[in-house]
Amino acid sequence: MITVTNLSKCYGGQTLFTDVNLQFDPGNRYGVVGPNGAGKSTFLRILCGNESTDNGLVSLPARMRVGTLNQDHFAFEDDLLVDVVMQGQKELFVAFAEKEKLLAEPEPSAERIIELEEIIQHYDGYQAESLIAQMLEGLGIATIYHNQPMRVLSGGYKLRILLAQCLFSKPEVLLLDEPTNHLDIMSVRWLEDYLVDYNGTLIVVSHDRDFINRVSSHIVDIDYETIKIYPGNYDYYLRARELEDQQRRQESDKAEKRMDELQTFVTRFKGKASKARQAQSKMKQITRMEKDLVKPLYSSRAHPRITFPICRPSGKTVLETKSISKAYGSKKVLHEVTFTLNKGERLAVIGPNGIGKSTLLKIIMDELEADQGIVKWGYETHPEYFSQDHRELIPNNSSPYEYLYSYGPGESIGTIRGQLGNLLFTGDDVHKNTSALSGGEAARLIIAKLVLKKGNVLILDEPTNHLDLESIETFIDALVKFEGTIIFVSHNRYLVNRLATRVLELKSDGFDLYPGTYAEYLEHLGHDHLSVDAPVKQASPSRMRKTDGEKEKERKKEEKKSGESKKKADKKQPADKWRIQDKGQRKKINNQLRPLKKESAAAETLCEELEKENENFNQLFLEPDYYSKTSPEMIKQQAAEKKEYEEKLAWAYRKWEKLNQEIEVLQKEFKVDQ
Repeated sequence: MITVTNLSKCYGGQTLFTDVNLQFDPGNRYGVVGPNGAGKSTFLRILCGNESTDNGLVSLPARMRVGTLNQDHFAFEDDLLVDVVMQGQKELFVAFAEKEKLLAEPEPSAERIIELEEIIQHYDGYQAESLIAQMLEGLGIATIYHNQPMRVLSGGYKLRILLAQCLFSKPEVLLLDEPTNHLDIMSVRWLEDYLVDYNGTLIVVSHDRDFINRVSSHIVDIDYETIKIYPGNYDYYLRARELEDQQRRQESDKAEKRMDELQTFVTRFKGKASKARQAQSKMKQITRMEKDLVKPLYSSRAHPRITFPICRPSGKTVLETKSISKAYGSKKVLHEVTFTLNKGERLAVIGPNGIGKSTLLKIIMDELEADQGIVKWGYETHPEYFSQDHRELIPNNSSPYEYLYSYGPGESIGTIRGQLGNLLFTGDDVHKNTSALSGGEAARLIIAKLVLKKGNVLILDEPTNHLDLESIETFIDALVKFEGTIIFVSHNRYLVNRLATRVLELKSDGFDLYPGTYAEYLEHLGHDHLSVDAPVKQASPSRMRKTDGEKEKERKKEEKKSGESKKKADKKQPADKWRIQDKGQRKKINNQLRPLKKESAAAETLCEELEKENENFNQLFLEPDYYSKTSPEMIKQQAAEKKEYEEKLAWAYRKWEKLNQEIEVLQKEFKVDQ
């Protein structure tokens, strides 16, 4: 258990949080959320002892193993990857190294070898290499690299090795700050599965909504200059927070209305002798209410304002590519990619890591030359590009204002500053040195450029990588409303699901082009590169789905063999055969839905009741003198009761979610009005 008592922290003149009292229980997984600059990373550094506090105390049990991600990969440049990971358990690594050294001696000490064997057995050392191999493969490190030195890897892959080292240390508390930043979607899925099964206390900061949603059993919200824990995942947190804000507004409105009524009485009757005493009493009541009135809370969350205008509509045909191929040495990444994109379509380019998605976008934008093939832009097309390595494209020793003005020299000062303000660059921030921009600030500056340039085609390569959750939501809303055409690459399932109207899947032996949404694509074709349920290992070329041409040949061969023309006709029948045809059948389905909806409402009510009970315990434990005035037996009993309520609440949430899923399946399958 980790206990935080009266914790306060400020940076310069900004208060991050003050008088925070929290408790992190074993077995729970806490997702830390909050706007950029709220203090999420600072809070993690305080928990692991790498940052001082202005006031307060963080208490951890003695000898508790705390795992954090080591950022210094330079210390391991000459070490083999398996050895770097094994150093997560230092005693085991040292025991293996000493044993190997002893065995190389002419007359090794048998007694010392026995001692080392006991250490190795204690740490399950002979299973370690197998476990390390699984970790490295799960994090996308091919087997051929496992016994090579760290220096052969690029920076992003080195951080994966250090993440594996942290996980291999088997800590009782695991503190992770943006662990998915350098991972591809396959590695993210593996990490999600690992963390869901992790038995210790997990505290993780991430801007990946789907990752936080799946991994977290609790949400730690840093906002309003305080920190608060909510049970449930991110979706449940949003619901609980909205309910809190609503109740706060209602209580404040009610109090202000009552004060207005009292003030009206005082104003009306304070001059009358017969009512003077009553007026004086009500004046005192107003004074007391003003003292008790909850001070308005101001969230540090800031939502950018984004709208993508277009300079003019494009022609009907926006882009044509024909037989685009590209190889890097002997490695082929693109194989005769051919497609036509029409006005208003939004094409998602998907596929496993390293398959050539970013390469295709660069070829389309003429930033990279294809080995063969043609790219032809349509009439009145004005493409704008969001590069994955956009940070490198922003010049150092400039400012956001100067950078944006360079793309709109004819625009007024008010227009430039207004656009920067919409993307959260206010006051002196517009003159901030660009070399000091954070990843999120750099991404928002590129978005400001896209808005200013008014392109009618947007080419986006992983645009949400450095944005916080609020900015991502606003960005996606703006893209959905965009009247132009979009081609995008993203590992963000939430973005792809909401945005794509066509899907281009790049494969090791070709490509598939599907004219529909991502959900429809999955229903018809199948391999979900973004789903948490997809296998971690990529399929080999021999096990990949057949190309469209191969499918067509097999279909014709089967038809010729069977000679059954009726089967061919059946394939062309519409997929609406389950649509409800008559009122009697509709009534039958509604009879199935009615009890499910009733049970769902009851489960929702139970969730609300359990949330209130859980909040009562939280308030009790946060009382300053609770631990000094309460006996250890009572603390233990009440902690057990709190745990029981949390388990009941988690069960109620799961039941409510399952019932809603069953209702949605019935409504979708039989096309019943909701």
